[in-house]
Amino acid sequence: MKSGSAVAIASQKGGVGKTTLTLNLGYALAHRGWRTLVVDADPQGGIALSLQASLPQRPGLVQVLDGGSALDSARVTTRLQSFHLLPFGILPLLEADAWSRGLADGRRLGAVLDEARQQYDVVLLDTAPGLVGATIGVLRCADVFLLPMQAEPLAGRAARALLGAVAGLRQSGPAARFAGLVLTMLQSRDRTSLDIARESWRLFPAETVLDTTIPRDASFLEASAAGVPVALLSRRPPPIAAVFDQLAAELEPRLGLISEEDGDVIPLLD
Repeated sequence: MKSGSAVAIASQKGGVGKTTLTLNLGYALAHRGWRTLVVDADPQGGIALSLQASLPQRPGLVQVLDGGSALDSARVTTRLQSFHLLPFGILPLLEADAWSRGLADGRRLGAVLDEARQQYDVVLLDTAPGLVGATIGVLRCADVFLLPMQAEPLAGRAARALLGAVAGLRQSGPAARFAGLVLTMLQSRDRTSLDIARESWRLFPAETVLDTTIPRDASFLEASAAGVPVALLSRRPPPIAAVFDQLAAELEPRLGLISEEDGDVIPLLD
């Protein structure tokens, strides 16, 4: 079986929609048929908090890394057979900084990711903002990283800072390659937001800025309050849900997710 890809969702600054992107992109990839695992590597535990009140009290990544739980027993299954979650796990808040620093070399994280790659087509990792220890470790051992950039002032500087930092990591050993930049919280009717989008197209090579953008939408707050991906907010999903399917389709070739049926023409008539 072909080994899967580990994808870090990383940003220098917080509040850019990393957790929303990770959860909804993961669901979209799984819905398209790829075996998908979403891993919460952020001590704030945003994935669990976005889904279910009981998840923060479950064993998760912390316990898998410490040897207290196996990956198979710590992961959480969902009603979508191909979509699994690995919550952050149980860790006292006062111990989070020391725990995070201990993962900066990527060794223990790398061993868990190696196991996960054998079971999944894609492993998405939500990370803490900035270059803290655990995020550095994830960027050292992931295959690629996706950079969400909020369509607001100063976002471009933060994005360039992260790209420079990852380039520095690569000089001292393996590190994730850049899969692309995705604009988040875009307000199509706001001039400043559109100016930031145009600036990103000027600052970064065209092939690195994904065509799909994530708009600012009230449905994300509703989905978070309901504890579901936005596509499950109702039996007829809100239009915003289609954005993540589009993003998944755009990312598939960048992640090496190619099926035997890709490219086959579907006849319209019998």
